[in-house]
Amino acid sequence: MSNRVEHPWRYAVILAALLLLPVLVGPYSHFLLATVLIYFLVAQSLGILVGIGGQISIGHAGFWALGAYGSALVVTKLGAPFVVGVLFGGMIAAIFGAIVALPALRVQGHYLAIATLAFALFIQQVLFEWESLSGGREGLLVPRPEIGGITLDSDFSYYYLLLPIVIFFAWMTENFRKSHTGRSLMALKMSAIAGESAGINRSRQIIVVFALSAFYTGVSGALYGHLIGHLSTDSFSLTVSLAFLTMAVIGGLGSYAGAALGAIYLTLAPELLREFKGAQMVIYGVTVILCIRFFPDGLVSLPLRLKNLVRRGRE
Repeated sequence: MSNRVEHPWRYAVILAALLLLPVLVGPYSHFLLATVLIYFLVAQSLGILVGIGGQISIGHAGFWALGAYGSALVVTKLGAPFVVGVLFGGMIAAIFGAIVALPALRVQGHYLAIATLAFALFIQQVLFEWESLSGGREGLLVPRPEIGGITLDSDFSYYYLLLPIVIFFAWMTENFRKSHTGRSLMALKMSAIAGESAGINRSRQIIVVFALSAFYTGVSGALYGHLIGHLSTDSFSLTVSLAFLTMAVIGGLGSYAGAALGAIYLTLAPELLREFKGAQMVIYGVTVILCIRFFPDGLVSLPLRLKNLVRRGRE
């Protein structure tokens, strides 16, 4: 049977499981499931930036913060609808993403990582000091989303709002990967000199991929703010940026399964390691090192590696 026939059935089974899962678990698990979907968007954004664009960022917490605070302020201060607030948060993040892309036109590798890190620290500090806008130390209250006059008070109902949004962005990612821009970025990733020789405008493509990745992250931040109901600058620290990059590395770039595994890891790890307190970062670091050493392509490559081991054992 060809993949064209198998894939629709596979997606149908996954969709049925996603629709049924919240019914089988308790209220706190509804919150965790919603968090996984929100992190899945961030994992997709890093998959676009790193996996397709070949760029690196350890400053995505800055885009996450811009999306969260941008949406919250538009909804609370201007009375805008939930959908408008989320889109506004994504657009603000995308604008800053295009600005952050400018250093990427001249520097690469760890120099670019430092530039994105400086951006994230700058955004966090500005939000912390600008009390009249962000609430400063007290933070900012974010109302529950309201759709068609119905307020989604429970995490259960919010999960079913998030699910089609996440599916839509997954569809967008697949189309972007197959688009002219996506293919151009992958060509530049393989060889920038060869790509530019073929007529690809590297500057334009880099700005586009940074802006798109930031848009995904901004939308995720906006959705996160409406989930937890309260924003604090502590939620957008350097640790969060590193956690996002860890999520992408551990799950695996370039596939939905890898993004999902990374999102699940980032959601459940704090719950499982809560008792270790100060040692959590050490455990995170060891986990990343072990994953890079034994699973350089992420946990998504585990089934293939096991299959190869079984095959070698039979030989």
